[in-house]
Amino acid sequence: MTMTALNIWITTGMLAVIIFALRNAFLFVPASLRPRGLLERALRYAPLAALTALVAPEVFKPWLAASAFSPALLVDPRLLSAIVLLVVVRLTGNALYGLLAGSAVFLLLGR
Repeated sequence: MTMTALNIWITTGMLAVIIFALRNAFLFVPASLRPRGLLERALRYAPLAALTALVAPEVFKPWLAASAFSPALLVDPRLLSAIVLLVVVRLTGNALYGLLAGSAVFLLLGR
């Protein structure tokens, strides 16, 4: 099945409208239907959980691909940069500093 340029633009536009509607639906929902209590607190962690689900497989890719443990796995730039990010964020409480430190370690160790 081939898609024409028009079909691609229509699909992209429909996806944009759907995503916009879903992301902003909470603005139009009556207060009585909004989540409260435990569900509301749990939804605060949804973006962090999604980001972790995207990043974790890339960080642990060498570990998952290895058939046996190797000391070289401990010096993988992805793993070390993730560890530095976590330590800096934990010590400073600033995510930007953590991102900068993790990125710097990744770029210095390079791949």
